[in-house]
Amino acid sequence: MDRIKIAVADDHQVIIDGMEAIINNTENLEFSGGALNGHQVIELVESKPVDMVLMDINMPEMDGLECTAYLNKHYPNIRVIALSMHDNPRLAKRMIKNGAFGFLLKNSSKENILKAIDEVSAGRNFFDPQLMSTFFDAGNKKSSSSFAKKDLLTKREVEIIQLICQEKTTGEIADELSISTHTVESHRANILLKLELKNSVGLAKWAIQNEVFEL
Repeated sequence: MDRIKIAVADDHQVIIDGMEAIINNTENLEFSGGALNGHQVIELVESKPVDMVLMDINMPEMDGLECTAYLNKHYPNIRVIALSMHDNPRLAKRMIKNGAFGFLLKNSSKENILKAIDEVSAGRNFFDPQLMSTFFDAGNKKSSSSFAKKDLLTKREVEIIQLICQEKTTGEIADELSISTHTVESHRANILLKLELKNSVGLAKWAIQNEVFEL
């Protein structure tokens, strides 16, 4: 089995070093390199294979939000797990909207970090348990529906769902969005994984039920 190649982006070298140690001591993982800002992340993924990025949100020059959106557009096969010091639901939603598959607190245990990597590499979403307790806190006026599956979709993914529901072919979607057919297929696969759906028929039903597409 090929090892999962992981890059770590954080403006504190000690975080990168700590994550590197965990990755290098795990059999099926490989450390691809560290980056101190979003620009360095882009340089890294352009120069070597990367399957996943553990992405700090607050970085100088180009932050994690902007960098994640860039990767989602140009490298849709690279999966991002957001890193943060704070269990901020609003920040988590913004990262997911920009293309992240998960959200980890920097003080997470080694077991939690490895579980997040396993889940995201399998195409599933992962959210730090401490973050979820904030979402579902009994004292929180927001219900669990405030973080529904629709919140996991990026703006580009919503566009693609709408075009699929219009019965556009992969080639037509690629032309309309000025992206490659391979990128369209990658987005479609990610959408089905996020929403736990099997095919475009199920996707169309989901889109109508959740008001992502109107007949």
